[in-house]
Amino acid sequence: MIQVAIFVCVGWLFSVCLHEFGHAIVAYWGGDTSVKDKGYLTLNPLKYTDFNLSLVLPLIFLLLGGIPLPGAAVYIDQRRLRSRWWKSAVSAAGPFASILVAVLLTITFRFGSPLPLGEYRWIWPALAFLTYLEIYVVILNLLPIPGLDGYGIIDPWLPPEIQERSRKFGQYGIVILFILLWFVEPLNRLLGDAAFYISQMVGIPLGMVGLGYVLFNEWAKVLLVVAIAIAFAVRQVTRKPHEVWYERGNGNIKGRKYEEAIAAFDQAIRVKSDFHEAWYMRGYALLQLQRYEDAIAAYDKAIEIKSDYWEAWHDRGIVLEVLQRYEDAIASYQKAVEIKPDFHLAWGKLGKMLNNLERYEEALSAYDKAIEIQPYDASIWTDRGVALGYLKRYDDAIASCEKAIKIDPRYFYAWYNKAGCYAEQGKVDLAIEDLKQAVKIDAGKLKDCAKTDKSFDSIRDRPAFRELMGE
Repeated sequence: MIQVAIFVCVGWLFSVCLHEFGHAIVAYWGGDTSVKDKGYLTLNPLKYTDFNLSLVLPLIFLLLGGIPLPGAAVYIDQRRLRSRWWKSAVSAAGPFASILVAVLLTITFRFGSPLPLGEYRWIWPALAFLTYLEIYVVILNLLPIPGLDGYGIIDPWLPPEIQERSRKFGQYGIVILFILLWFVEPLNRLLGDAAFYISQMVGIPLGMVGLGYVLFNEWAKVLLVVAIAIAFAVRQVTRKPHEVWYERGNGNIKGRKYEEAIAAFDQAIRVKSDFHEAWYMRGYALLQLQRYEDAIAAYDKAIEIKSDYWEAWHDRGIVLEVLQRYEDAIASYQKAVEIKPDFHLAWGKLGKMLNNLERYEEALSAYDKAIEIQPYDASIWTDRGVALGYLKRYDDAIASCEKAIKIDPRYFYAWYNKAGCYAEQGKVDLAIEDLKQAVKIDAGKLKDCAKTDKSFDSIRDRPAFRELMGE
């Protein structure tokens, strides 16, 4: 029955919107307020970064083989998220939203299924099949495969080199997964059986699920052609040319194709010269390519168009910091916090620049402001400890580093800087113990940092220190 196919497709697409809205709203709470400017805090699928990947491709998968693969719909700026916990939470938010949808469908089915609906009785097998699909996609999406949310949850906690390799694979992960599910029958059967088992546990009759699938599949191929045609037509009518190029640029950013991204943003700017978001993202791509002067010029253009563009002021400061133009970087970060006083990352960056200029008391004030806004950022607690160390307030510096370690026990620099404070106090055993913890996390960083660090001059000839250094 075509009603079943339409009901399932519309219901599933709506659940995808909720799934991606979950990612966006948690990212917004976690510090990436740019999702609001991009229009992601909505259930409107036309606002998604990659319409084809987000909706059309998963819909094709669903209609071809009944496999509801998720799409990657919103672009989250991971740099803005306050901590690794928030990065994991953003990834987990999508599956959590899908779980909520499955629960609501289950409740609706269990409390409504006894009601006779006459000619509308087809709704129960359709609802049963849709509930099964929601459960299936939750299981699928929680697999620890790059490109899926299950991997996104654990990715922030993995070593940087593994993260880098996985991101290169991630853009192909969903397509590869579909191929595996299509051709590797045992894998598809395993996931399907798990979804059937859970469906049965929550009270969905398996016979009703099977009937829903049969009725859905009768019209799936016809609906596939119609859905793609409608999606294409709607997309072409609703998108403005500069938005098309901007979305393409964002997609290239996500795939780390920065040259292609710049070319796309340039096209967007040719169509709409005052498109400040395109100038800003062009600056970001140039920053990744280490074309620093060009990046500053792009950020300046974005600020010229939108003077209160605090994101551009902040990222401009990052470029100036790389160029060691610390006074200019400070001015840029100060402008960012003037516009957005609750932007804790800019306060943290401001503190770091003041540290570099040996303005330690001012740096402490900036760090304290950042911590007041976001008390769970291990890097800021550690940088605060560095400033206290330079002021020879070693006990306070150690306490600050210990706070960082409590937040993130694997944050190398917190252990390292705590060890440096102990070494300055002549507490050799305590310094060595903390250095051992740092070695467990990253021995390479320890050697690079300790070679020229004057804090360890007093213990540099100690056998235990030399052993840690591999000498």
